[in-house]
Amino acid sequence: MAKIYVLLAEGFELMETTVPIDILKRAGIKVTTLSLNKTPSVNSAQNIPIIADEIFKDYKDADGIFLAGGYSNYENLFRSDEAFRMIDFYLKNNKFIFAISGAPYSLAKHNLINNRTISVHKTYEEKAKEFCNISSLPITLDKNLITCKSTGFVQDLAFEIVKILAPDKLEKVKKGLGIL
Repeated sequence: MAKIYVLLAEGFELMETTVPIDILKRAGIKVTTLSLNKTPSVNSAQNIPIIADEIFKDYKDADGIFLAGGYSNYENLFRSDEAFRMIDFYLKNNKFIFAISGAPYSLAKHNLINNRTISVHKTYEEKAKEFCNISSLPITLDKNLITCKSTGFVQDLAFEIVKILAPDKLEKVKKGLGIL
């Protein structure tokens, strides 16, 4: 069974986090949310608290990590040296990093994805050009890095993750959601 960690720091975008979790779980992918707080409770950008499955530990056993946007979330992710090291490990060891909205820019400005091609929220495109090639596509696959422009494409990103990690479940999930 495929496995994903979702890193949660204060200020994560609620839809960018919960929609993929829902779709991935429907596909039978094991999803574990990890709080970067000292408690399981993490507040979204919309000030809605979510209870994470676990307090953050530097796990290296999943197929990938999911990083949502939300200004303070993607800034707060990198206030944790452990989270930085975990993300770096996944990138360097051909495990997937899925990042949406401003999270790809944060990866870039921390020199984790230099010279890679990314989709990023339009407000960060100019800044990200300093580090990365910017794609005009809503979702961009560059080896083990899959990035997405914004919340408006979050469902498509989740389907892309399913296509990568559980391709045999994609049609069933879409039918269950009434898309097919």
